[in-house]
Order: sequence, then structure tokens, then C-alpha cells
Amino acid sequence: MTPDNRHDTRRRMIHGAARAIGTRGVGAMSLRDLAKEAGVPLGSTYHHFPGGKAQLAEEAVTSTGRQVARLVDSAREQGIDGAIEAFTRVWRELLVETDFRTGCPVLAVATGDDPVLTETARGIFASWQELMTAGLVEAGVPQGRAPGLARMIVASLEGAVAVSRAERSLEPLDQVTEELVALVRAARDR
Repeated sequence: MTPDNRHDTRRRMIHGAARAIGTRGVGAMSLRDLAKEAGVPLGSTYHHFPGGKAQLAEEAVTSTGRQVARLVDSAREQGIDGAIEAFTRVWRELLVETDFRTGCPVLAVATGDDPVLTETARGIFASWQELMTAGLVEAGVPQGRAPGLARMIVASLEGAVAVSRAERSLEPLDQVTEELVALVRAARDR
């Protein structure tokens, strides 16, 4: 196996774990199933993730957090509306692609029993909020109001993903996004 193949195997396993967590939660994530989906022997899982399921879950959630943060940060060039819409687009595409079976793996671990994963989720939510705060301030929202509004954006969109899964509809996510954009415009125009 070449170094590129090893890296690709690891990346596929992380991606598969993020999907599994977003669909069934960490408790139902099986290393055997993930290895099978990635087309690698079970032993490869332990080679790439010597910490086992806990390490793979943490890396999967962290990877998701970074990917979303990069997309949101990049979209901030289009203004805060672009950042909100980029955040929404990530989850919208995932919901459609998985027929509403998979949601945000960060949210899935945030409500779980594992304190390490809960802390990881807390850090990811904080990083997303920091990006939104910066975008809000850049858009002209007062510095004192921006952090609370950023938290509301992240929390509302994460909740909307969960409701969209339950209703098997994009309507909750679309409505929340529309209302958040209107709220941000009102806060900016004051």
C-alpha cells in the first residue's frame, strides 16, 4: 500500500465514521462495518486508529468541524449571508443525499454520554460561532450583539437539521435560514 493509499484509506474511514455517527450515533457505530464499507481489513482500522472506536469517532467529528469551518470561512467573502447559506448548504446536501437519514455528527456526539466527544463538540460549536461572530462584525452588527447572534445562528441551524430529519423535509432548514438572514439584516441595519 503506497502512502497515498494509506492516507486515502484513513480519510475514507473518517468520512464513513462521520456518516455513521450522524445517522446512528457513536453507540451504534461498528468498526467492523466501517472497515467493510471502506474495503479494508478490520486490522487496518486498528493500524490507522490505535485508540479504536473512540479515536475514530473523535477524529471523524473533528474532521467534520474543520470542513464546515473552512466552507463557512471561505463563504464569508460573500458576506454574512453567504456564510449562513454555506453552513445551511452543507446540511441541506447531506440531508438530500442520505434521504434524511443522516444529520450533523457534531450534534450527535454533543448530546451523548462520552465527555471527550461532548467537549470536542463544544469546541467545534465554539469555532463555528467565532466564525459567525467575525462575519457579523464585518457586516456591521454591533460587537456586543454579534456573539449572541452567532450562537443563535449555529444553534438554530443545528436544531433545524434535526427537525428536518424528523419531518423528512427541507422546509424547517429553509425557513430557519430565511429567518436568520432577515434577523441579521435587521441587526446590521440598526
